[in-house]
Amino acid sequence: MRLYIGKNHQRKDTVRVQSIFRLAGSDEDALTFALGYLIASDRNLCAKLVKRCGVAQFNPSTLDYSIHLQEVTDIGFGRRDIVIEAKGTRVVIEAKIGGAEPTPEQILKYATEHGLWDQYATRAVVALTQVELPTARTEHIRSLLSGQGIHFANVQWHQVIEVVLGHRYSKDSVDSRYLLDEFVRFVRRDYDMGYYDAEILVQDVNPLNAKIFREGWMYVTSPKDKKAPLYFAPYFTQQGANTGISMISRVLDAKTQRLADSEDVGEALTPEHLNRWRSGLCMLRERADNEGFSNFEARLFFLDRPIALLTPPLTKKAFKLSASSKQIPNQIPKGFSLRFDDLLMSGSKIGPP
Repeated sequence: MRLYIGKNHQRKDTVRVQSIFRLAGSDEDALTFALGYLIASDRNLCAKLVKRCGVAQFNPSTLDYSIHLQEVTDIGFGRRDIVIEAKGTRVVIEAKIGGAEPTPEQILKYATEHGLWDQYATRAVVALTQVELPTARTEHIRSLLSGQGIHFANVQWHQVIEVVLGHRYSKDSVDSRYLLDEFVRFVRRDYDMGYYDAEILVQDVNPLNAKIFREGWMYVTSPKDKKAPLYFAPYFTQQGANTGISMISRVLDAKTQRLADSEDVGEALTPEHLNRWRSGLCMLRERADNEGFSNFEARLFFLDRPIALLTPPLTKKAFKLSASSKQIPNQIPKGFSLRFDDLLMSGSKIGPP
């Protein structure tokens, strides 16, 4: 059985429904409705999402909690896309898709409704966006809200998907498993957003940056580059016989900020990640000081342990001779990416580091 939305006599305009969440639409509201329903149905997933927003005190496993979609209070304050409430905690989520960004005025307006916040000791406002907000704007909003005891965070949709994909649902909960699968299918197939914009980001990496990648598990690039790659594969240059792609690493987090201000590595998976990233930041700051870009915004990728390819390094020439339809240009442009099938068709195999 197939389900379509659209006029039957204009088959090109019909849309095949891949997920139950698509029945609510394919716009911003539909996506926030889907997320709201999902976290209302799975309290542990809700806790993980709230923690990803920087609110560690929230624990719905031992508390009653409620989810409000498109909450409206007084005229003039607008509506809040998602509100999560539990005893002592209130989290307001303002969601945007595409290139849309909430304005500081929109975010700060929520904080002026003092009567709504008085009964909550833990308070947060979250901008949930597809794009990352500029660092200067984020810090400005955070500074103003912190004076009122309200935490502010910018979380991206691809990070929400990562939380969902990493969530272990209860083996006894068939409904929870079904909803999680439906939500991921909705975002990947039915929803015209894309929670990442590259599978494998590829960039030329000189010997200095190769050391930072291998030892510090980090990479720095321009803010104009790809925003949310799943993996990063450095193309090592000036390496003699080792020139080419020989390693790949999962992108665990990404931030846009000045290296002069970069001290916080965020939440690390393990102590080893923490130590590696701190070392990587140290090396990046030293490079920025030497090359004079410490005070310019840069895009920082926080990477997982690099994985080696069980083949000789993949060179640009090797790709041209492979079965892959994607070729690596002699001068790799900013934002260049490969798909996993491009990499596999080139003859590479992935193994331990």
